[in-house]
Amino acid sequence: MKILIVGNGGREHALADALARENTHVELIAAPGNPGIAQLARIEDVAASASDALVELALREQVNLVVVGPEAPLADGLVDRLRLRNVPAFGPTAEAAEIETSKHVAKQLMARAGVPTANAETHRTAAGAHEAVRERFGAPVVIKASGLAAGKGVIVCHTEVEAHAAIDRIMGDKAFGEAGNECLVEAFMTGEELSLFAITDGTDVLTMLPAQDHKRLLNGDDGPNTGGMGAYTPVSLGTPVLLDDVTERILLPALHALRKRGTPFTGLLYAGLMLTEEGPKVVEFNCRFGDPETQAILPMLTSSLLEPMLAVAGGARINNMSPLTWRTGASVTTVVAAPNYPDTPRTGDVLRLPDDTDTRRVFHAGTKRAANGELVSSGGRVVAITGLGESFDEARRISREGAEQVELADKQLRTDIGWREHERLS
Repeated sequence: MKILIVGNGGREHALADALARENTHVELIAAPGNPGIAQLARIEDVAASASDALVELALREQVNLVVVGPEAPLADGLVDRLRLRNVPAFGPTAEAAEIETSKHVAKQLMARAGVPTANAETHRTAAGAHEAVRERFGAPVVIKASGLAAGKGVIVCHTEVEAHAAIDRIMGDKAFGEAGNECLVEAFMTGEELSLFAITDGTDVLTMLPAQDHKRLLNGDDGPNTGGMGAYTPVSLGTPVLLDDVTERILLPALHALRKRGTPFTGLLYAGLMLTEEGPKVVEFNCRFGDPETQAILPMLTSSLLEPMLAVAGGARINNMSPLTWRTGASVTTVVAAPNYPDTPRTGDVLRLPDDTDTRRVFHAGTKRAANGELVSSGGRVVAITGLGESFDEARRISREGAEQVELADKQLRTDIGWREHERLS
């Protein structure tokens, strides 16, 4: 069996790792991959944005499954193109992916489905957004670029001055490019965030362990928003009762609304949740595995990942499949980032990494081989170090110590990943 993994980040490395551990007879191909994935898969130099070339690669290699990692090729319709050529692909169509690629569409869909979420308005002019802040929302308030912004298009504003500056940054300065053509002004929610992944055939779901991401750059949840500086799983707040509630009141109604819209969603649906006093509410939906949560979640999986992926990609139902199973203990992932991340990360620095062990995974995210063969940084988030332990504190220690062993000039990392869970368990 051949599987093509599309993407070159830490999420794709974690997917390759999980699939390779599950079945050593599977031949993995990655496009474009990275030096870490190259230890598990054959690398093809085809960009994740080159949809037509990826389709041709899949046909030439006669792959049995294509797993699309990043959101951009999903938005570009890669799955649509693959299905036209009868290539099984795990991921949603471009229209179904709008649940992530357009926050405006997502809000409309949630309103129709009765899915709990924060009140918000969409504006296509800065003047309208400014008026919404002044007249109806006040502060604190959340300002969001409606389109894809690599996880960085959300600005939490504690004063109206900050909110107006955020609107100007998104819509005037185009800090997030075309993603800022529309702007959401959204009511501020208080509570803890939770990430829940679900493999879905469009009707039913197989939920994964709940995780908690850490978006802020610095310890104590300070500093600018990033794509994610670390994650851990499981989360003690994510009880079976809560997950059942999220499934019944959020995941299944959202999937029903997508079917009713004529854009059924298959693949991996990711619900970013806020656990408020009124119950869980949706912060956002994503149309693919999250990064870095995937690096924490998949090493915990003990049942098959390939079986439900193949079923969904082939158009089969998963309603008769057994729930996913997991190892005991916990998993903590610490991201090591380049200097000046997230604004203008410095790249090209020589990199030395610790080895994988039974309790540690080293996932490459922004790495490449230089002409002389040395491993160098090539992106903002460079590597993610996942620690596995029988207890949360053990996993946290292994992750932190592994991240501290990464040799990268002026590296940035948080040493407090999972601090809320640590306080709860203490």
